[in-house]
Amino acid sequence: MKTLKHLLVSLLAVVLVACNTNNAANKTNDNSAEAAAAKPIKNYLEKVDFEKNINKEINDIITLSNDALMDDASEVIEATKEARKAIADSNYTDAKAYIELAIGKAEALTALNPKLAFAPIDFSIETNDLVTDISAIKTISEAAEEALEDGNIQAARELLQGLRSELKIKEYKLPIATYPDALKAALVLTKENKYNEAKALLNATLNTIVTEEKILPLPILRAERMLQEVETLVNKDGFNKDDVKLLLDNADYEISFAEALGYGKKDKEFKELYTAIKEVKKQMMDDSNTNEKGLIKKLRAKLKKFKERIS
Repeated sequence: MKTLKHLLVSLLAVVLVACNTNNAANKTNDNSAEAAAAKPIKNYLEKVDFEKNINKEINDIITLSNDALMDDASEVIEATKEARKAIADSNYTDAKAYIELAIGKAEALTALNPKLAFAPIDFSIETNDLVTDISAIKTISEAAEEALEDGNIQAARELLQGLRSELKIKEYKLPIATYPDALKAALVLTKENKYNEAKALLNATLNTIVTEEKILPLPILRAERMLQEVETLVNKDGFNKDDVKLLLDNADYEISFAEALGYGKKDKEFKELYTAIKEVKKQMMDDSNTNEKGLIKKLRAKLKKFKERIS
C-alpha cells in the first residue's frame, strides 16, 4: 500500500512518461502487451486530415440546426407564447386561434422532418485530446487503483479525470412532438375557464428542454479516418503497400488506445477489430489474393458500428 506522498511521486513519473511519448514509442519491451501496443514511429496522415473527420461529426448537428423547417419550429414556440398570453388575459378566442396555429405547424413540421420532433435550439462542443501513450495510461490507472485501496478517493479522481480523449457534443432540444397534445389539453382547460391550469401547462411545455450528450472517442475517429484512407489507396492501381501497412498499424494502435482508456466494454469486439486488421495485413502480403478490398470494407463497417454503440 502506498502513501499519498508515494502516489504523488508516481504521478510525477507518469507526467515524465507522457512528455516522452516519442522516445517510449521507439523502444521495444519484451513484456509483450506494451510491446504489442507500441505506438508506430511514423504517421501517414496529417493532423488536419483528422480535424476534417471530426468536423464532419459536428456538421451533422449544425446541418439539422440550419434546416429550413426550423423557422416553423420557432413559429410553434411563438404561437404557444401568444396563446399563453391570451390565456392569462382570459381571452378564449385568441387563445384558441394561437393554439390551433401552433398545433398545425407542429404536426406539419414533424411530419416533413421527423428529426425535428426534438428541434435543436443550441449545442456545445468540448474536445479533450490526451497526448500520451498506452504505457502511461496503464501507470496512471494502477496509481489510481492504489489510491482507492488506501481510501484516497480524491487523489484517485485527480489521477483519472485526465484519462479521456474524446469529442463531447451536447445538444439542447425542444420536444416539438409533445406540443400538439399539450396544446390540445390547454385548449380544453381554457374552454372550461380553467385559465390558471392551462397557463401552467403551457409554461411547463415551453420550459421543457431535452439535453442529449454524445461522446465520440477521438482514437476511434482517427482509426476511422485511417481506414477510409486505406480503402482509397487500395482502389488505386499500383498502390504502395508500405503506406497501407503504416495506416493499418496506426489504426490498430488507436483502437488499442481507446481500449486502454476504457471506451467500450472489455468484450470480444476489440479482439474482432484487431483480428480483422491482422487479416487485411495478411491479404496485403499475398499478391495472388485480391480480397483485401472486401475485407477493408467489412472492417470499416465493423468499426463504424462499434463507434455508434459506444457513443
